[in-house]
Amino acid sequence: MKILITADLHFRLHWFRWLIEQGANYDLVCISGDLLDMFKGAPRMEQAREVSRWIRELSKVTWVAVCSGNHDNAGRQISADRAPVYEWLAALGREPKVITDGATQTVNDLIVTTVPYHCSKEQKSVWLDRGFTIRRQRGNQWLVLHHVPPRTYPGANGEEAEAAEILCSYRPEYFISGHSHRFPYFPGSSWEKRIDGVNVLVPGQLLSAAFPNHIVLNTESGQASWETSSQEWISEDGIYDHLVLKFPPG
Repeated sequence: MKILITADLHFRLHWFRWLIEQGANYDLVCISGDLLDMFKGAPRMEQAREVSRWIRELSKVTWVAVCSGNHDNAGRQISADRAPVYEWLAALGREPKVITDGATQTVNDLIVTTVPYHCSKEQKSVWLDRGFTIRRQRGNQWLVLHHVPPRTYPGANGEEAEAAEILCSYRPEYFISGHSHRFPYFPGSSWEKRIDGVNVLVPGQLLSAAFPNHIVLNTESGQASWETSSQEWISEDGIYDHLVLKFPPG
């Protein structure tokens, strides 16, 4: 499978248009959280309706998998498989080619699990256990979307440490994250890392760019490439500085 991986689109509608233009070239498009933007003037439910429309358009040309991020809490949560998901994201799951927040589904031979942001580690295990079981039974490759990237160094914050625990417990072939826009740009870091035998892919994001940072992954060859408008970090709006995760020295 040929997969386009991105994250942190933050209600930039020209980026959603770009994805629709590119989508037919891929078997699957993965968006790992922060489809909405809590700092935009438009109410988040209005954003959710607009983003849902774009996701539905994208699903007409390819499969789409999305997980929620910290910006995506719009409207009310509902219970799905004993764990909470936001209703607007759950509604997207009724589309034939959308793997919505909080789901495990197989696309071709690839198992895809999308993990919600706004739930506990125990609740996340509902979908992760399902993906783990399918992988054990069938031997297929497994890709997990989890908004916060795993960090294993001493002093990692609670979200990062939890992500690392999930990664080490389940060990999917691919762990796809977003959240930290600067992740690939920190010294000693990369858009592609291998942690405990798991391929961790984090595209990062440049909010002023004409197209979103993204990774192109070929699951048959295992090869991946990073597409960005700049190999160097470009300062953003400033409103996200307090959300950037710190990286250890060196």
